[in-house]
Amino acid sequence: MTTMPTPGEPDASTSASDQARLRRDKVRVAVLVWQLCEQHSIRALAAGGTIFAQLGLVSPRVSPTATVIVEPIHQLHLILALEGVGWSRSSPGYTRGFLPPVFVRLVHPAVVCPIDVYDIFPGFYVPPAEAFEQLWTRRVELPMGGIGVPSLDRVSTMLVAGHDQLGTLARDRRAVSHIDYFVSMFRNSLTPEEQDEVVALVDAVQGHEPLRPFLTAIGRAHREITLPSEIYCQVRLVVDRVSDPIIFAVALFESPPGHRGGPFWSITRRHPARVIRALLAAPRSIAIIVGSRARQRRQLEARPAHE
Repeated sequence: MTTMPTPGEPDASTSASDQARLRRDKVRVAVLVWQLCEQHSIRALAAGGTIFAQLGLVSPRVSPTATVIVEPIHQLHLILALEGVGWSRSSPGYTRGFLPPVFVRLVHPAVVCPIDVYDIFPGFYVPPAEAFEQLWTRRVELPMGGIGVPSLDRVSTMLVAGHDQLGTLARDRRAVSHIDYFVSMFRNSLTPEEQDEVVALVDAVQGHEPLRPFLTAIGRAHREITLPSEIYCQVRLVVDRVSDPIIFAVALFESPPGHRGGPFWSITRRHPARVIRALLAAPRSIAIIVGSRARQRRQLEARPAHE
């Protein structure tokens, strides 16, 4: 998603003219995606830096990609629709860990910015379709290119930006200043009612784990680790069935490196017998997780491009 800068941080990666073209192209992309979604009856939301200023939030520096959040069942449909108008899939580069990436990147020879099409947020542990529904219900229409484009609202944008920023930064001990900055923006940019709605939305999507540093900073952290739902694990690993060992394994694999001891002992205290069974089944669970990237790739290639 869009990376949020620290206060006063310049974006030295592009010139002013490059940034202007990037902003224009991101608006063009948002309009194109909306038109394709209308044509193919797909639900999707514009997100990221394109909408920050219109929502009255602190505008991040120009990010290199356009972000789209699509209803999970329609991710492949949107990708095929984009390929039908000249876009092509591109590798997003290295992604951490064994679990599959949560977005597909597409590029176009005439457009500066790639499109990242997200269908799932790692650590939002309700079924992914429910997480999307929570965001879709809150959507607003923002003017872009002369039309209203369905977009995240202020509360959802803060949730998604926090997930993106703090879920990554939680792995880095140098992230304290970034967390402080995000908390400051949360408190200064949102009304008290909106702040409560952000926390309620975290509860609704069961997004406590990636947002735990933020929730701790504002005094709203849950004490116990949240475990993923069965459907979340099925979608995340591209499998038809999951068991306790798989659920526990996904929770641990999605914990930030260096912070897995706490979740493990929390789970062990609450579910000792289930943990013992999970440890006995660990080799098979790890094999299923390791194979998830290949299964996702086969799923996305199940239908030919431009079908």
